[in-house]
Amino acid sequence: MLQDLDKTLEKLFIQQGKLNSSDIEISFEQPTREWSGRLNRPTLNCFCFDMRENLKLRNMEMTTTPINGNRGRTSMPPRRMDLSYLVTAWARKIEDEHQLLWRALGAIKGIPNLQPEDCEGSMRYQNLPIPLLVADPSGMGINLVDLWSVMDNQMRLGFTVVATVELDTQMGFEGPLVLEAFVRVGEANRPERRKLSRQPEEIRIRPKPDDSDSPEAEDT
Repeated sequence: MLQDLDKTLEKLFIQQGKLNSSDIEISFEQPTREWSGRLNRPTLNCFCFDMRENLKLRNMEMTTTPINGNRGRTSMPPRRMDLSYLVTAWARKIEDEHQLLWRALGAIKGIPNLQPEDCEGSMRYQNLPIPLLVADPSGMGINLVDLWSVMDNQMRLGFTVVATVELDTQMGFEGPLVLEAFVRVGEANRPERRKLSRQPEEIRIRPKPDDSDSPEAEDT
């Protein structure tokens, strides 16, 4: 679910903000000092920093679904979860940062609700529209000054996005938990020592979209 919400937000920023993905990178990593030191092109960072139940939208009314005539299944409605993102822009020049951040804000501020059919992956199976609370201080679930202190990085200009999604606590889960892995490949004069004699090559392995049990390799 979380990765599908990430993909949905990324699509919104690119399409609504008319961003060129070949020039602008969109990252969902934690914007630590180490992360920002590796950047080599303008980047829009969307860091999910908080996850909590929306108690105002909690519904405790049980529903019963008929099964095989006189039998039925009683279940609780899905819980509504608030997922909070901090959106910041990173570039060499401050004017480029501000332009990128303003473009991102304009792309998403006018969307009060996401319709499930417009979302990615499992987000399409949400029963209700997904409310978006953008750049609204009432949706802040944490002190951002403290957050930047924990990440050991200088505080940046940014805005928050709070998306409210459904969590079906009675739904089962299938599929791999690890979506990506790295394998180091190289030559070794003495393999028993498990030490490579030449600079290793890293290969990133991801599951294929249509077959989670059959990985595909991508050079990095």
